[in-house]
Parts: sequence; C-alpha cells; structure tokens
Amino acid sequence: MQRLTAPANPTEGPGRGDILTPMDIEVPVAEGDRRFLMVRSGGTFYAVPARQVRHVVRGLVCHPVPGAQPHLLGLAQFAGEPLAVLDLHSMAEGAAPQSSHRTTVILGRGARDSWTAVGLAVNEAMRVQTVDRITENGHRGELVSGTIDLDGERFKVVDTAVLFEGRRVSEGGLGDV
Repeated sequence: MQRLTAPANPTEGPGRGDILTPMDIEVPVAEGDRRFLMVRSGGTFYAVPARQVRHVVRGLVCHPVPGAQPHLLGLAQFAGEPLAVLDLHSMAEGAAPQSSHRTTVILGRGARDSWTAVGLAVNEAMRVQTVDRITENGHRGELVSGTIDLDGERFKVVDTAVLFEGRRVSEGGLGDV
C-alpha cells in the first residue's frame, strides 16, 4: 500500500498547506473511471474518483463562515482563489462535523483555465487504487453511490458530480453553503 506523505520541505506561510501530491494528470478514460483516491474521514473509508482530484493538501487553513451549514467547515485560500471546504463524513453520514481533519482533497471540474473547485476535509489520504468492481447502491444522485471492498475494508464511493450540481444536502448536493 502506497501512502501519501508530506514533502521534506513543507510549504510555509499563513494559510498555505503542504501539498502532498498534485493530481493534475490525464488518465485514459477507460482506466480513469476505475481509479480512486482512497481516504479516511470520521472513521469511515471513502473512494473519491481520481479523475476529479486536483490536489491533496495538508494543513490548509480554513476560516469559518458565520451562519453557514454545519457541513461547510469554512473558506480557505488555494492558488490565490477562495475554496469552500466541506466535511466529507458529515455530508455522507449526516454526522456532526469534526475538527480533527488534517488533509483537504481539492476536487476540480471543468477546463484548467476555468475550473470550479471544492475541498473535501478528510483525516487521511491513503493511496490511489485501480479497482475492478464497484457495488452500486442503486440510488442515482446520492453523495455515496456505491461501495468497494478492498483489503478487508469497505470503501464508500463518492459521486463527485453531486457536489457540483447545486442540489441541497438532503438531495445529495452541497446545499446552501
């Protein structure tokens, strides 16, 4: 199992996190749909489609937004742009947000010059894995779209499209952040 680790010389400065690994790579379509970033959040394992992951960052400073929904941990600055950071476990399980997140998975959608981004706060980014089989839950449009059994653990598959479609959390989307 390959673990993602911080660089030897971490990025310094207020509001800047340590970039663990950039994910700006072109993955062939056939293989791209089978590659996932395996993460742990709130004691649950999740599989995030690797084709949507742009960066994995540790120590990103997040500023709370007064009156925001509980799953919105706050706003951070990444690459000079504001970034909404969401608690993955809170959104997927309906649990209370946690403050122990150490890593932010930055997802992107669209062309490189005009992409939309959102951050998912997790406890740990573990590895990128190619999988052969996903068990779907049969409920299209939900944040968790299926499961992957791997190495004796069950990973919940995150449907990242739900995060970008603007639906309410109860409908599987971001809600009013």
